[in-house]
Amino acid sequence: MSTSIDWTELIKDRKGVITKDNQSCGNIIGDDEENIIIEDGAVHQHFYRVPKSGVGVYNGAELTLNISYDELKTYEDKANDKGILESITGTIKDKTKSVKEKTVDKIDGDDDYKERDRKRFDQDTQTSIDTNNRDRENRGKELNRNIDSGEKSNEGSTNIASSFTCERCNTKFMSRQELKEHFSSQH
Repeated sequence: MSTSIDWTELIKDRKGVITKDNQSCGNIIGDDEENIIIEDGAVHQHFYRVPKSGVGVYNGAELTLNISYDELKTYEDKANDKGILESITGTIKDKTKSVKEKTVDKIDGDDDYKERDRKRFDQDTQTSIDTNNRDRENRGKELNRNIDSGEKSNEGSTNIASSFTCERCNTKFMSRQELKEHFSSQH
């Protein structure tokens, strides 16, 4: 047996297990001091408790046992199939609960965390307000830039027919005032 196998990683990834005669026999789902636990089958599940001394090599993809498929059947744990599964599930639930409790305790007990979170919220809100104000100013400048001030035309000239066109929608108006009113109400 290889002593450098990281059992936790194999179990977490549910690595595949094969026998020495290249028969697939399931996935590793747990271990204890002396054994590994293998689960085989999706519908009709079988659990095997194989001594770690019966483990051959791990090639990074699957774990190879030093026993044949026929020998594996002698390690089947028929009486404790449900118990093994409940044991493994219970261990996972306990670890999850422990991590969750530590996280909640950390958040509840850390007033500095709450204060930092409140300050971050206040900063984000102020940034949003500043951005909206800047956008509003820019829209106002754009509006003023698109309105014809009349500096370059003589609307009062009597012998020239004048018309004014909205740059945004190409609507024509007979006076500059009509264009201004249209632009301020429509755009």
